[in-house]
Amino acid sequence: MNGPGWPRSSRGTRVPGVTSLVARRAYLLVCIALVGAAALLLGRYVTQSSAPPVPAGALGVVPAAGSGPALGAPAPGGPASAAAHPAGSTRTTSAGTIQAAAPLSSSPPVSVQVPALDIHSQLVRVGLNADGTVEVPSTYSKAAWYRLGPPPGALGAAVLLGHVDSYRGPAVFFQLGAMRPGQVIDVPRADGSVAHFRVDAVKTYPKDAFPTQTVYGPITYAGLRLVTCGGAFDHTTRRYDSNVVVFASLAQH
Repeated sequence: MNGPGWPRSSRGTRVPGVTSLVARRAYLLVCIALVGAAALLLGRYVTQSSAPPVPAGALGVVPAAGSGPALGAPAPGGPASAAAHPAGSTRTTSAGTIQAAAPLSSSPPVSVQVPALDIHSQLVRVGLNADGTVEVPSTYSKAAWYRLGPPPGALGAAVLLGHVDSYRGPAVFFQLGAMRPGQVIDVPRADGSVAHFRVDAVKTYPKDAFPTQTVYGPITYAGLRLVTCGGAFDHTTRRYDSNVVVFASLAQH
């Protein structure tokens, strides 16, 4: 007896070979699906096995006092800063002796540009989670400004955060560890001005010893910190064990 869905000939009997043809096609489709799934899993593994650049000489640096989770947490009481260095004074960094630039007026940042790494990103805004930790950007393609701190160019330590990668590939700050002292970071601002920074140092810190005060704490000049993940990638926890931090200061215009 012919059941529902079976192909029939004009005489009401099953058409020879059709059933086997359907089975072969179904088997082929299943094989294609399995191959595709395997390729996707392999792509995820390969992508996250490709480590981002490591800052030169930064691993093993003894961090300053203070700790925090993944991207750190601001110091209690907020990011208040001390009086700025007067314009024309100098200070010493790992990039050498530099001329301190007078801070700019306060204006929210619009984007960040790092010509040496071909980074050109609009900036979203992040604040704090309920547990007091810093929010991470919800997008992998854009960096974020920590809005509870000073804007880049104003007095104090402005902080920009960005992801290093995802299972889909490199994210906005993937190349951050390749930065070197003396390189330029530009931050266009809402008032039409551009805050120009020069890199002072690039360091890596273990996440369980994140130098919160050094990154978020008070400083006496207009500074900038770019923060992302780095170090070794743990395939079990799917996390990096460190953070890369770029320290920069406002340059003379």
